[in-house]
Amino acid sequence: MDEIDEKVVKTEGEPEKGSLFSRLKEKRQKKQEEKIEEFKKEDDEKKGEVEEKVEEVNKEIKKVNTKKQKIINVCFLIFNVALVVAILLWNLLGPTDDGVTPIAQLKITGWAVVVYLAFIAMLYFLDVISVNRMIYRKTFRSRWCLSYKSSAICRYYDAVTPMASGGQAFMASYLIKHDVPASTSLSIPLSKLVFQNIAWIIICAVSLICASFNPQLRGFTFVSVASIIGFVLALGMITVILFMSLSKNGKKVVGWVIKVLHKMHLVKNYEKKYQSTMKVVDDYQAIMKEYSKSIGDVILQILLSAGRNVCTNSLPFFIYCVFKGFPATGAGELYSTFFMAASLIELSSSFIPLPGGSGMNEITFNIIFSNIGGLGGDTFWALLLWRFATYYYQLIQGLCIVTYDTVYGNRKWQWTKKRMALQQESQVFKAKQIELFRAERNRRRKREKSVKILNK
Repeated sequence: MDEIDEKVVKTEGEPEKGSLFSRLKEKRQKKQEEKIEEFKKEDDEKKGEVEEKVEEVNKEIKKVNTKKQKIINVCFLIFNVALVVAILLWNLLGPTDDGVTPIAQLKITGWAVVVYLAFIAMLYFLDVISVNRMIYRKTFRSRWCLSYKSSAICRYYDAVTPMASGGQAFMASYLIKHDVPASTSLSIPLSKLVFQNIAWIIICAVSLICASFNPQLRGFTFVSVASIIGFVLALGMITVILFMSLSKNGKKVVGWVIKVLHKMHLVKNYEKKYQSTMKVVDDYQAIMKEYSKSIGDVILQILLSAGRNVCTNSLPFFIYCVFKGFPATGAGELYSTFFMAASLIELSSSFIPLPGGSGMNEITFNIIFSNIGGLGGDTFWALLLWRFATYYYQLIQGLCIVTYDTVYGNRKWQWTKKRMALQQESQVFKAKQIELFRAERNRRRKREKSVKILNK
């Protein structure tokens, strides 16, 4: 009797074993909780640094939101629209053979329009996957809606600020406001920028080399020179970023360069410039150190960025198909020509300090595509479709999201936060009740067994 009671007492506190899948799920949840705790500890350790960076982001946002900057952005937008109108008038007033085709006479290929729209959706969806993965690896939560809105906000402010300098700050601020840890929110835009630039420069390098052997692209001297300048500047920037991020002597070299620039009177305040540059170097080194532990994520991010660039550069071919239909022969050669031409356009406008590369994008597109594939009078309409996909859609999408959040989205998020907090409390309560129930059931079963044994 005493032995049986002792066994019952020993087994009373033991949890009931579940199925294999439930045990695996519990192990996975425990690992995730441990990792989340590690991330929280890291955030606590870097709390001071993170707070300083958040203040810097807020200052950048205030600069962009000043009346002067808003006026400049509006002027840039008006300039961009005026340039498109000027190209339209130039085509209308030009020779009859090269004039713009009237809308009524346009021959539109339906399936090509569908493919064109599908590629636009795909290139923005790849952006969303990239951001969602970055959020998930630190929070273990898939937040697709937030990933879409934050990437759209980033693209929008990149499109309206000179040298695409405003998007990162706004994206970081948007993520912080939606309960993504501050350190993660600040690292996502920088990580995204690094991976996009690496993928972009690889694709541009291949396109530039292949374009030099393409007879249809060799004749555009102005575009070729501009694209080479853009490539050299972009390659230099990527090299500096990678050197700062990966080299142990990165800080020393950067400090030496700032000293030289100070002596040449190109940098006025040496201390201020040195400190701000070192902060950027520290950020890049922290990102590379973090991703060096997960090579799979690095490869995934570069592939997603490369896929986005491929989608963007494929658009001109399908825009051509919208007006001329799918070519019966030489489709592959024509596709590669359009693909390389799109890369040349991107490189030519990359060093222009205007939002969205305004001006150079339109000019280079008009120069190249009016002479490729026999577009002729359809070139202007092709230009509109190209700029819609690569620029105007970003503006429209961003404006819609900003308006939605101002009118309804921000209030909805506050209610969602409260609902999530209540759900979390109810889940904890539910888990405790289940544990108590299982423990009580376990004790009852043990007692029943002991009673049966005694009766026998």
